[in-house]
Amino acid sequence: MRGNRFPGILAAGLIALAAVAGVAGVAGCTTASSQPASRQAGPLVTLRVGVYGNPGYRQAGLYTEYEHLHPGIRIVQVTTAGQDAYWRALRSGLPAGHGADIQAVPVADISAVTGPLARYFVPLNTLSSGAAGASALSNGWLPWVTAQATSRSDRTYGLGAEIGPLAICYRTSLLAEAGLPSSPRALARDWSTWAGYLRMGRLFRARITHGPAFTDSAVSLFNAMAAQVKEQYYSPAGRLVVASNPMIRQAWASAARAARDGLTARLAPGSQAWARGLAHVSFATTVCPAWMLHQISTLAGPLGSHGWNVAPAPGGTGNAGGFYLALPRAGRHQQAAFQLAEFLAGEQAGVELFRTQGVFPANYAAATALDAITSPYFSGADVGKIFGAAATRTPATILGPASAAIGTALDGSLARVAVGRGTTVGAWRAAVRAAVAVAGPASPAGSTAAPAPTPDNSKK
Repeated sequence: MRGNRFPGILAAGLIALAAVAGVAGVAGCTTASSQPASRQAGPLVTLRVGVYGNPGYRQAGLYTEYEHLHPGIRIVQVTTAGQDAYWRALRSGLPAGHGADIQAVPVADISAVTGPLARYFVPLNTLSSGAAGASALSNGWLPWVTAQATSRSDRTYGLGAEIGPLAICYRTSLLAEAGLPSSPRALARDWSTWAGYLRMGRLFRARITHGPAFTDSAVSLFNAMAAQVKEQYYSPAGRLVVASNPMIRQAWASAARAARDGLTARLAPGSQAWARGLAHVSFATTVCPAWMLHQISTLAGPLGSHGWNVAPAPGGTGNAGGFYLALPRAGRHQQAAFQLAEFLAGEQAGVELFRTQGVFPANYAAATALDAITSPYFSGADVGKIFGAAATRTPATILGPASAAIGTALDGSLARVAVGRGTTVGAWRAAVRAAVAVAGPASPAGSTAAPAPTPDNSKK
């Protein structure tokens, strides 16, 4: 998948979706509180959990629940506000033995943990309970989540905690005003592909010439298209293929063409300008990971209720953001830490986090248990089913050591094209040069030639 471009775990609540609407979808799931607390044996063990942003564990009562079940355990959360600062500090501290017993690892950076940083982390296969070993890990989480956390030597270094499956959030009234379909079922049919989505965008632009744009940004479009490609910037052998990958080149060209044709509001998700644009109805649709629903409902406010809806994204898959739980070797209580990580990333916790905090789980059983959950704010949309389908269909993207940096380089060049700086062909070639530069000598570039982007034919 693309790098964790959005602040996924900062989205700490989905406005308690299931608590208000359709809790029957998870009514059969029991919570840990139904289990008897165990007696304390031995001295008190303190487990430190290092996170960035706000994963919602404390708000959902999971720490308290676990301490109740395990009186000999005390949990301390160590929080860093920003993801970038958190990851830099973690990487620099690992060689010196610094770090918590459990550390969050952004999805975009998990390849560093399975690769150059592997010596600082515990292979979870060695700690799996029972005789199943690795199979116990792979059977519990979505296959692509486990695959991305598993090294070439078949060692798994992270438990999937949160993911950001993709959909399209849209304003029903604006699509209806343009004479376009506005029900999730009709949209899922008409924009089942990105070409269909962009054709609808051009119809919207032709019919509403002065007013909101069809979508927020070209960068969002490109990120979503790239998230659906298994082989993005690296080949299975670890070679850099960003310059020669036709699917990435075509995705970039399509997004650039959308910007040049006036389909985008040129607002980068997560920026203050994007927040103002959403509040002031500057765009009709946006690619939205599951965690973005809370941001939209907060920024649009009560007056926006029932004005928004959710439909499957073109292609019906893709992921943006999320994190794993990994165990540094320097941790003093590795087995106890692994048991806590299994609890925090497990089925019962995953269901509770989505119901109360809006955090979509990477655990397979939890993801499939949310099918019946709907959102009253988003016009009763089947959010559990839509995001669950995207999560289960997401490919196991091949990540490399510079995937996140390459994504940033491509995003930057696309943003410049969107504001009319340079030609599309020139910007693509500059983007590829930047991508090769940030990848560095560690990854053979293969072909560094940068063919011009294939023309976008979505008008035809």
